[in-house]
Amino acid sequence: MVGIGTFIMLGIVIGSICISLYLFLDERLVDITEESGDLLTVNNVEFNISHIGNYESLEKTKEYKELEKTQAIKGLATSEIAEGVYFQIQITAHNIGAETVRFSGGQFYLFDINQEKYDAIFIGYAGSDIIEELSRVDLLPGSSVTVTTQFDIPYDEEMKYTVGILPDRFGLQDSEERGFVCIKNC
Repeated sequence: MVGIGTFIMLGIVIGSICISLYLFLDERLVDITEESGDLLTVNNVEFNISHIGNYESLEKTKEYKELEKTQAIKGLATSEIAEGVYFQIQITAHNIGAETVRFSGGQFYLFDINQEKYDAIFIGYAGSDIIEELSRVDLLPGSSVTVTTQFDIPYDEEMKYTVGILPDRFGLQDSEERGFVCIKNC
């Protein structure tokens, strides 16, 4: 009787391991790496990412300053003046798929050569005369959008910088790919 119980338990353990491996391998992300100036395709969206420049400060619009007054109490306000330097990038995205794709600044990160990760920061500076700042985009099939975002970093002129596009539950959630583009000192 002990022999049969042992075989049953062994079968349950091996079955659990097989199911776990199947689920893990099904959800694994693929890393895609491109060089500066090359198109990067993540989840049927072609991204062209380039470095625009570095700024010590970015001025907010009047409309955003008014909105932000209600957010300051909640700790959501951002500063116009960078702690380091605002490393600004331009993102052109084109949806080549058949479904609407959502992405936001929360999917974009800046990595330096030491793999230090910097989050994108929404400032609220965009006006009607310049390219819109990235907050949240629902990109329809066949359409394109050009936006900017920035990262508050301790800038080093000699450092290699890479932008990472990492899917999460707020955007590109159906993607099985993560994209990385070297944009400075490649």
